[in-house]
Amino acid sequence: MKASLLLFALLVSAFPCLASITISTTSLPNGTESVAYSAVIQASGGCTPYKWSIVSGALPAGVAAKASSTTKSLRLSGIPRRAMTYSPTLRVTGCGGGTFKASYKIVIRAASSVVITTSGLPNGTVRDAYTAAIKAIGGCTPYKWAIASGTLPAGISAKASSSTTSLGLTGTPTTAAVYSFTAKVTGCGGHVSEVSYKVAIQAATAGVAINTTNLPNGIVGSAYSGAVKASGGCTPYRWSVVSGALPAGITAKASSTTTSLEVSGTPTTAAIYSPVVQVTECGGGTFKASYKVVIQATTNHVVDLSWKASTSSDVAGYNVYRSADGSTWKKINANLIASTLYNDPTVANGSTYYYAATAVDIYGHESSSTPPVKVNIP
Repeated sequence: MKASLLLFALLVSAFPCLASITISTTSLPNGTESVAYSAVIQASGGCTPYKWSIVSGALPAGVAAKASSTTKSLRLSGIPRRAMTYSPTLRVTGCGGGTFKASYKIVIRAASSVVITTSGLPNGTVRDAYTAAIKAIGGCTPYKWAIASGTLPAGISAKASSSTTSLGLTGTPTTAAVYSFTAKVTGCGGHVSEVSYKVAIQAATAGVAINTTNLPNGIVGSAYSGAVKASGGCTPYRWSVVSGALPAGITAKASSTTTSLEVSGTPTTAAIYSPVVQVTECGGGTFKASYKVVIQATTNHVVDLSWKASTSSDVAGYNVYRSADGSTWKKINANLIASTLYNDPTVANGSTYYYAATAVDIYGHESSSTPPVKVNIP
């Protein structure tokens, strides 16, 4: 009796492959359409190598099964292509013929659609640096960006960000125009979003120009004040007197709060001064203006003129003409007069003068003159 028991024990130990094979993985993770999926089904017992098969149902579309050559497992991997619930039943067979089945439920969710969230883009100006971003959310990354139609502003290029889900637009516009284009983003799952934009690139700001056409005259010993004003270009401005000179006793100082050159002081010497003032914008553009400033020794006569403004919308300025006899006329302003006021300090006592004004449009066309005005100087 003891001998037979011993023999039975030896037989069992000689055939370990008769032990049952078992799948120990009880559930599998769910996944998302177009997002990489990975899972492992583990088995144990029996004898290797194992043989795996799907006996009913199916794995998610796009996901494949591969038996491991080094472990007792079946690896599932791939990119799910279709959102739905899958119910595969897998079977593992040991080398001795023992089998085991396990059923699973895998839910593949639909990928959320990618959406461009930027609804509008800023306008720009020729020669001014431009930067903007078109942003998107949703779907799966990485995104693929493209300009589906139209064109970006000349001088602007698009580059997808490597760290964010956005398309950066940068550069320096070169041509003034209104540009219309459509940006398209495609998520890694194939979902697409498109948005159309309109970007207006304006012409570069006009170059710097001095707007002041005349400086006031003065009297020796009396406080003097005036200003040369400019606009356009880019600030800060740099001012200088490039020829001639300001009246003796008068100094120039650039305003720290406005785009003007303040001239002030107390004249010390009677004379006619002809300074040429130059302004330079930060970009290097320049503009010059010439002036005539009469500093009188004592109070003298000055003719103050005014007239009604032209009703035309394209008037650039005015000219003033003077005549000693009412028939021979001479323009007395050096530059166009921006306002409807003018003073003439170059008159002689005991004389008679006639004055008339004309309007000049932006194309240089000059109107007929106003009716002449007669002025008697005491």
